[in-house]
Amino acid sequence: MLLQPVTKCFLVKVKKASLQEPFLFQKIKEVSMNKHTKMAIFIAPFLIIGGYIAADYYAEEKAKTKTLFELSLNDHCNLLNNVCTLSNKQLTLTLSHQNGVTQIESNHPLEEVTLSFVDKNNKEISYQMNGKIDKQHWQSNTQASSLLRQTSELKIRLISIINGGYYYSEFYSRKR
Repeated sequence: MLLQPVTKCFLVKVKKASLQEPFLFQKIKEVSMNKHTKMAIFIAPFLIIGGYIAADYYAEEKAKTKTLFELSLNDHCNLLNNVCTLSNKQLTLTLSHQNGVTQIESNHPLEEVTLSFVDKNNKEISYQMNGKIDKQHWQSNTQASSLLRQTSELKIRLISIINGGYYYSEFYSRKR
């Protein structure tokens, strides 16, 4: 007999609590504000979220624009005997050539790499480099050794793509 009144009392309290207005509306009604201030407080969270989403779309579109960055040669380059290092603020590439294979290593994953050699007759030979699994190591069979043996200097052009940005360089490999 004692349990029955307690259960009824609990059920009544639950029903009253579920019919109450949300906490935010209770507080807004307690404070005396005009209808414009109440509406501003209600709309502000939605405007914040909408602004965050709009800023993300803007930043994404801006990142898709094609930009050019020049890579500079750090030191003297002799592709047959040592590595050539090209760098920018964000990107560092090292070129090497051994046994007819030209290799490029990067400190960031690359989307695409094109390497070309310009001989003494201004004839350009381009190679689309093949990326390995991690996209930081690229290689291709090239004629760099035969071209470098024919002349004292060889013009090399390199273009790499990262997130829509084009990183390019034109430099000479010289014998010493």
